[in-house]
Amino acid sequence: CAYSNGQVVASFNYTGGVQGFTTPCNGTYKLEVWGAQGGSNGNNVGGYGGYAYGNRYLSKGSALYVIVGGRGNNSTAGGYNGGGAAGSWQGVYGGSGGGATHIATTNRGVLVNYNGYRSEVIIVAGGGGGGTIPFGDNYSGRGGAGGGTTGGTGGGTDGATGGTQSSGGYGKNNQYVGSFGKGSSSLYRNGAGGGWYGGGGAHGNNSSGGGGGSGYLGGVSGGSMSNGSRSGNGYAQIVLVSAS
Repeated sequence: CAYSNGQVVASFNYTGGVQGFTTPCNGTYKLEVWGAQGGSNGNNVGGYGGYAYGNRYLSKGSALYVIVGGRGNNSTAGGYNGGGAAGSWQGVYGGSGGGATHIATTNRGVLVNYNGYRSEVIIVAGGGGGGTIPFGDNYSGRGGAGGGTTGGTGGGTDGATGGTQSSGGYGKNNQYVGSFGKGSSSLYRNGAGGGWYGGGGAHGNNSSGGGGGSGYLGGVSGGSMSNGSRSGNGYAQIVLVSAS
């Protein structure tokens, strides 16, 4: 093998598309993914993306497909790979949700396309929820952090909940519910983070953040996940643990 144990063999920044990788040798690889941050609005910062890692044995020449999530913004467009779109109130947009980052064994594009092919997804890091429109309390409506087993709840009195391992998050009165691979959009407020299950879109009080998307470990061993680990766009890397 041309690589040493512990060496990073591939890294992936945000491109807005699918990135392929072919393993250079037989061995155990550590797969690491970070979700993208939700869009921010004034002091109400979008939730940071989640982190997930795990090991997987792969034969030389095995193909993997990586999508890195895009950061949310202050417009109708959600972050690439499942971020929910934001709405506007009195002409001011909220923050849209950040996109998830995932690695799969097949190339089906964004995560939502794997709804009927979930066994092909190896690992996911959730994106963060969008920060609120800056009316009223200008600090409480921060976006929920990306997951993690469960995405974080948005700040504020009506902050939306994060996605879980089996269901999407939701806003006030169970409105704006997330789904597999996609955070909910919001008509007037903040979008939610994408993830294994996306967060809920903010609804109700102006100072309410969108929920974060959840992460997922499905095809790795010795893995772990955490919330709120990355600002900006997502990221991924693959490390050779041990060649064989």
